[in-house]
Formats: sequence, structure tokens, C-alpha cells
Amino acid sequence: MNDALEDKIRNQTFYNDGAIRVRNPSTKQLLLILRDEEMKHIEVLQKEIVAIENKPFTVTKILAKLKS
Repeated sequence: MNDALEDKIRNQTFYNDGAIRVRNPSTKQLLLILRDEEMKHIEVLQKEIVAIENKPFTVTKILAKLKS
């Protein structure tokens, strides 16, 4: 999931940089829309990563019991 998050961040940066450089208003608007969509995906992925990290898997629970 971290790889997907990194890809989304790179995509967002790409669209933002493009929006800064282009002069055509329609193209700029499209790039800004794409940038904003990537931000939504980034937020979802970040929440999912936090949820996974905060919810121990059964294997993790078993290993913790074995260590104690």
C-alpha cells in the first residue's frame, strides 16, 4: 500500500506541476481536477494504512503471546 501511496503522491505532483506550467485554461482546469482526484485517493490510502497498522493481525497476536 505504501507503494501505491507513493505513486499517487507522484501523480499529484505531476498534475500540479503541469497545471502551473500550462497556459491553456481548459488544460489547466483538467490538470487541477486530476490533481484533486489524486488527493482524494491519497487520503483514502493514508486512512487505510493507519487502520491496518492499528489493527493487529491474528499472526501478530499469536507471535506476541509466544514472546511473553
